[in-house]
Amino acid sequence: MEGLSSSITCSDEYRLLETYCQRRKPSSRLKQSACMYMEAQTGGAKYGNVTEKLTRIVDSGLLLDEDVEPDSPYTDDNADFIDKLVDLLKKSGDALNEKIEKDHELLGNLRSTLSYALFERLTTSFIKSVVPENLQSRSKHEIALTFEVTSRLRALDLHPMNRVMGFGAQYLQKNFAPWVKEHGGWEKAFDDNDDDEVH
Repeated sequence: MEGLSSSITCSDEYRLLETYCQRRKPSSRLKQSACMYMEAQTGGAKYGNVTEKLTRIVDSGLLLDEDVEPDSPYTDDNADFIDKLVDLLKKSGDALNEKIEKDHELLGNLRSTLSYALFERLTTSFIKSVVPENLQSRSKHEIALTFEVTSRLRALDLHPMNRVMGFGAQYLQKNFAPWVKEHGGWEKAFDDNDDDEVH
């Protein structure tokens, strides 16, 4: 996935991820894609409104419960690696890059194996370890956490940022596109009065 297709980089999901990363790291100068630049010129406020809602969901306290133990559904050699990354993603916030750089084995493994398959497994494990099964607005929280995982991995600067963002956009499309469409698109899916779930 060295060169991302324009169907990914010009997708709403990718542009929302760019906006979300800018919101989470306001001091960094995130290079805008050509599609995001065009959207900003023609009414990009819709992305800001959605990312504001996603940020509120993430900041509502989901990541404060550090006593939650990950339930890894994987039993292969990468399970420990994924569990360790999930733990770091949950607890470290802005210090993530520093903590991973100190763990040379983890850093080397991440640099050599980051692929969409690993991103997918990591994101799924992270979500399962944080979002309670009985949460009424589960899909909203899962989507918001996908944005947060993408943002935190993008901040590691291990790969070109568009690669991690492309993985995030692909994960969102694969797992949540029907739910978002069913709930009126990105602009309406996160309205506070709508807590319906995927059936």
